[in-house]
Amino acid sequence: MSKPAYKRVLLKLSGEALMGDDPYGINRGTIERMVADVAEVAKLGVELAIVIGGGNIFRGVAPGAQGMDRATADYMGMLATVMNALALADAMRHVGITARVMSAIGIEQVVEPYVRPKALQYLEEGKVVVFAAGTGNPFFTTDTAAALRGSEVSAEIVLKATKVDGVYTADPKKDPNATLYHSISFDEAISKHLQVMDATAFALCRDQKLPIKVRAAMSVADVKKNAQERMTKSLETLRADLAKVRTGRAHTGILDHVMVEYYGAPTALSQVAGINLIDARTIGVQPFEKRMASTIEKAIRDADLGLNPSAQGDVIRVPTPALTEERRKEMVKLCKSEAEDAKIAVRNIRRDGNESLKKLVKDKTISEDDERRAVDEVQKLTDKFIADIDKMVAEKEKEVLTV
Repeated sequence: MSKPAYKRVLLKLSGEALMGDDPYGINRGTIERMVADVAEVAKLGVELAIVIGGGNIFRGVAPGAQGMDRATADYMGMLATVMNALALADAMRHVGITARVMSAIGIEQVVEPYVRPKALQYLEEGKVVVFAAGTGNPFFTTDTAAALRGSEVSAEIVLKATKVDGVYTADPKKDPNATLYHSISFDEAISKHLQVMDATAFALCRDQKLPIKVRAAMSVADVKKNAQERMTKSLETLRADLAKVRTGRAHTGILDHVMVEYYGAPTALSQVAGINLIDARTIGVQPFEKRMASTIEKAIRDADLGLNPSAQGDVIRVPTPALTEERRKEMVKLCKSEAEDAKIAVRNIRRDGNESLKKLVKDKTISEDDERRAVDEVQKLTDKFIADIDKMVAEKEKEVLTV
């Protein structure tokens, strides 16, 4: 048996990682796969501590917590982590792993309180220790709890398991052009505002010289779902970009990305005015507040859309100038360029998906046959989105060339 790279590890699990393909809660199949991985690690003699999040049930900063006292919402989030910890420990018990749940807030009838010497004793005895309820204090994330507990139990590394494999320049689910960092310093991660962990957790790990490694807690289904979500985002981005391409006919979508200064904040035009078609070549914009008319007019003029709005009574008229043949050809070239960028993004997502599948094979989570089938399915997904891009740009070209 090969010697493990680390003797004591702190594993940070996000609550969302427990959902699997479900929109909420705990997916039993997912948690069983996680526990199987934990069992393999335990067999190597690694002392394993776990900090679990609660985002699959409730998060203090989630939209559902709006209007609540922040401290109250955070305590509710801590209780969600206790539920996840109990579920994880129960699943471990079923496969013969001895686990202890320790909570940072007192719930003695359910779990024992966190006591550092006791936690160290459990780890030395080969038990898996699951830390619940974060730090026990509101306003601190479970990322910070992972950094804190990892430091307290002298872990050699923090492994963060999420639905994204590695650290990216941006959220790859939201930005199809996000690129992977193979390594990055704590100071760089903080200065670039990378969201893989919060700044407090980064700073604590930096000061304690506690390295962090981010890995995906995913299955083949997760890889395919992630690829589809990112490809869909690429298609949506292309649709938004093509909507900005002006044709000879008026359409309200051309104003979708116009931002207006409203009480000191940039606000979408549609939030401060009604937008409709007056005729085939004219858009009408009616401010909800009359005092905003000049501000809206200026925002449309400054949006680099080649439009010259003018106020007439309560309505701002936005005429769409007719395009010359030369200008139409330029617009077609622009559409094709936008489409090619979208195709590159989709192919990059396919590459990322295939690399994730290779890692699953390397980690012995799936077989090579499973990988081949999944690669074929990711390719079919890629072909579908490439076809959708071709169809979308063809329709736009036809619209641009129609006189």
